[in-house]
Amino acid sequence: MTIQDLFKKYPARIDSLDLELILACVLKKSREFVLAHPEHKIPATRNSQLINLIGRRTKGEPLAYLLGHKEFYGLDFLVNQHTLVPRPETELLVEKALEELHNQSRNKLRNIHVIDLGTGSGNIIISLAHNIDRGAYSKLSFSGIDISADALRVAKKNAKRLGLDGEIKFLKGNLLDPIIKERYALRTKRSMLITANLPYLDQDWKNLLKSSDTRGLKYEPSIALYAGKDGLDAYRELAGQLKQLKNVDITLLCEIGHLQRTGMQKIFSFAKEINFFKDLASKWRVCKVHLFA
Repeated sequence: MTIQDLFKKYPARIDSLDLELILACVLKKSREFVLAHPEHKIPATRNSQLINLIGRRTKGEPLAYLLGHKEFYGLDFLVNQHTLVPRPETELLVEKALEELHNQSRNKLRNIHVIDLGTGSGNIIISLAHNIDRGAYSKLSFSGIDISADALRVAKKNAKRLGLDGEIKFLKGNLLDPIIKERYALRTKRSMLITANLPYLDQDWKNLLKSSDTRGLKYEPSIALYAGKDGLDAYRELAGQLKQLKNVDITLLCEIGHLQRTGMQKIFSFAKEINFFKDLASKWRVCKVHLFA
């Protein structure tokens, strides 16, 4: 069977771009090769793998899991079923975090600990570490925290692949627990920038998993998706932890659902300042919370 034969066989069952990328993955060629060589014969030894991947995609499994990687903020990240698939809207969180780091540098707040909660594949913390100018800070450290040991293994692999091995400390624990337990944050005057793409879907979302737009969610780790009746349980828990950090200037940037602005205002009513930002679809997507020591 040639590449052209394959595209004739699956004209309606699978998106053509998905099929091109799956075929490129199986053949270990570029997508450009697939498009430029319709006469290329697909080795018989690759047929079973190809049919398996096409079948999984037609059932709604995310393409990133089939290919084993996903681009985010200009970098290529390994992903698997233990991590969420990085999404374009989360790039706004990275942009706002980089803006905040730049502002803190300009304001001479140069002793900063950057912490990413629920780090998953490490896409947020690695993107920050990759794009920041370390020379502007007297001390800049990075940590990624996740409750899943399997997810942390993926994050560590990504850090190594992207040239940041040893530059980011990956910790296993629930939200800020590893930081609070170290107690140094309670003794040392410094600044923290915390990013958090925590689970924020409510339980009603599970009723939508059969729709074509959301069925892929059933393949992603539920612990990273759902957070109680209104989707904000994880942020309530985080708010309780933040109240324990009395000697730290903290900026929290978190991704939220577009209808959760009022709920976040209530949860972080103790904060000095709270702001919200819209994504490219004009939906509220990022919440910024300032807590000053």
